[in-house]
Amino acid sequence: MKRIIFVVANFSVFFFFLNFGLYAQTDADIRAAGSAVTTASTALRPFQKFSENDSLPWLFGGDASLSLKATYFTEWAAGGEDQIGTNAIVNLFYNYKKGIRTFENYATLAYGFLKTGENDAIKSDDHIQFTSKAGQQFSPKFYYTATLLARTQFSPGYRYSKTDTIRTSDFLAPAQIFISVGVDYRPSNSFSFVLSPLMGKATFVRSDDDNVLSAAGMIPETRINETTGNEEQFFPSRSRYEFGGGALISFKGNLFNDRISYNSQVDLFSNYVVKPENIDVFWTFQAKIAIYRNISADFRLDLKYDDDEKSIIKNDEGQDIPGGPRIQTRTFFGLGLFYQF
Repeated sequence: MKRIIFVVANFSVFFFFLNFGLYAQTDADIRAAGSAVTTASTALRPFQKFSENDSLPWLFGGDASLSLKATYFTEWAAGGEDQIGTNAIVNLFYNYKKGIRTFENYATLAYGFLKTGENDAIKSDDHIQFTSKAGQQFSPKFYYTATLLARTQFSPGYRYSKTDTIRTSDFLAPAQIFISVGVDYRPSNSFSFVLSPLMGKATFVRSDDDNVLSAAGMIPETRINETTGNEEQFFPSRSRYEFGGGALISFKGNLFNDRISYNSQVDLFSNYVVKPENIDVFWTFQAKIAIYRNISADFRLDLKYDDDEKSIIKNDEGQDIPGGPRIQTRTFFGLGLFYQF
C-alpha cells in the first residue's frame, strides 16, 4: 500500500512541477491560450478550462479517438490466428466560471473489444467516469468546493481461465459514487488539489450474481438451507456505504508545441470507521500524441487499490478461492483516428 502511494506521489510531483514550468501564467493568460485557434493538422488544441468572456461563462468541448487493429492469415506456413479489435475513447468537459463561482464537469467514456480466431469477442477496455465539482473562491488560490465522482462500466466483464469463464462485473455492477466537501487549492488553471475531510463513498451492485457481488467487495453471510440442512453463503446486501475523508488531485497540460496533451487524476479515500490506515487509491493517466492531421496515438494507465475488493487465487487443489486485496492495473496504447471539438 505504501509503495502505491509512493509511486503515485512521485509521478504526480513530477508533473506538478512540469506544469508549473509550462503554465506559470495568470488565469487570464491560460484562458486566452485556451481560446486560441489551432488546427488538428499541426497540433492538439491547447489546454482550456473556462471561457474568458464573462458574458459567456459556459465552455464545452472534448475529443474522441478510435483505434483499429486487424490481422488476417491465409495459408500462412508459420501459423497464426486472425485478430480484429477496436477501442474508442471520448473525453468531454462542460465548465462554468463567473465571478468567484465555478462549476466543472468532466466525463471519460472508453470501450474496446478483441476477437481472436473463432473465439467470441472479449472486452479489452471498459470505463465510465464522471466528475462534477462546484466551487466558490475565498482567496486567490483557494476555493470551498463540493465534489461528486461516479465510476462504473458499460457491459459484463469476465475472468478467463483454461477451464472456466466467470462473470465479475456488469453495467452498474459495481457502481461507485463519492460525495465530498472540502477545500480546493488551485495555484494555476492546470492543477487542482482538493482536500476533503468529509467524504461519503457508496458502492452499488446491480446484479444477483454471487461472483459479481464478491468481486465488488460485498460481504457474504452463512445460513442453513432448510431443504438440505447444509450451510450456504448468501449476500444480504447489494450496496455498501462508507464514511471517511480523502483527496482528489488532478492536472492537465500540453507539451512540445501542443503536440502532446495529458491529464491525470488521483483519487484517495480513507474509511474513518474501518481500517482507516488502508487507503483506497484510483489513479488514471491519459496522454494523446498528435501525429498527422486527424491521426493520433493514445496512452492510458489505470491503477487501483481497494481494500474491499478481494482477488481470486488458486488453492493446492487448483480451485479458485478468495484472496486478499491486490494492486490492479490496466494499460492501453493505440494508434488511430482523432477528432477534437
